[in-house]
Amino acid sequence: MKINQASFLLEQNKYVINHFKKNPLKKLKKILIIGSNGLVGLNILSTLINLKKKFDLKISICCASKSSLAKNIMKNISEKNINFLKLDITERRLNQRFDLIFFCAGYSSPSSFIKDKKTLFISSTGLNNAFYSLKKKGKLIFFSSSEIYNGLNKDFIETKSGNTNSDNDRASYINGKKFGETLSYNKINDGYSVLIIRLSLAYGAGPGLTDKRVLNDFILKALKNKKISMLDRGQSVRKYIFIGDVMIYILKLLAKDKTGIYNICGNSKTTILKLAKIISQNTNANLSLPFKNVSVPGAPKTVNISFKKLKKVYKFGLVSLSDGIKQTIKWYKLLLKE
Repeated sequence: MKINQASFLLEQNKYVINHFKKNPLKKLKKILIIGSNGLVGLNILSTLINLKKKFDLKISICCASKSSLAKNIMKNISEKNINFLKLDITERRLNQRFDLIFFCAGYSSPSSFIKDKKTLFISSTGLNNAFYSLKKKGKLIFFSSSEIYNGLNKDFIETKSGNTNSDNDRASYINGKKFGETLSYNKINDGYSVLIIRLSLAYGAGPGLTDKRVLNDFILKALKNKKISMLDRGQSVRKYIFIGDVMIYILKLLAKDKTGIYNICGNSKTTILKLAKIISQNTNANLSLPFKNVSVPGAPKTVNISFKKLKKVYKFGLVSLSDGIKQTIKWYKLLLKE
């Protein structure tokens, strides 16, 4: 059987499904994914498809995005009750009601969300529009970001956030996410069930060839040019988490009907330099460092968020950064062949 993007995603996702002996979705039957084209959205879709198969679920899935990427990737999957809709959620609402909404619309790559003039409206106007499609007893999961902590030097915990000036290059993205979190809490106070995920640097199969996030950019440069040329000396600290582990945490939070804010991140810190070394070693690519630093504007020096609150919900052995990178390299090799 020829491996394509859909089969790769579904096969890798079996790692997630193996963590569940019971259906974590309970009575959630009608599900909407807003932003189904990206890393998170495609993996949510893969997770739902595999859950349908394992537990013989009678659920319907609607995937809404500005382009048909997810539809094209999944076109050969013979699953019933999966619909794809081209929609800009900042411009219009859906006239349907759903039991569960995943709101993962927008860009995660700084080079993209800095340029897009609609970035500020995705997690504000867009999220507000999404709430009109949520049943009163339904649940919405809003994907916020660890960028919320931009401006803090320590205590990256759920009860705190950073300070970002309005003229910061990342302000539209960060303040949009803060608006989304505030709106979500307003809805919680109105009786809705809303889960807010501050996600820190997820990676794995799913991104396209134009994704410019550091880890993906390093892999693409290594595979295409056999060389990784860094912009700075790579001393910034990050916590990465494999996308499969993100899906496990999301489903565990769903199964336990949690609401409010949860950080989701990896459990080990790494520098960007160490990250580049792991990728270069696994691709036999040369690694070069610059004489001067030319880092991305506004990029935080440290992304070291706490996941103590999350560990109280569920503990398990996370995929190591080295093993996760190997899987991501396989994904990009597949993309480059197609």
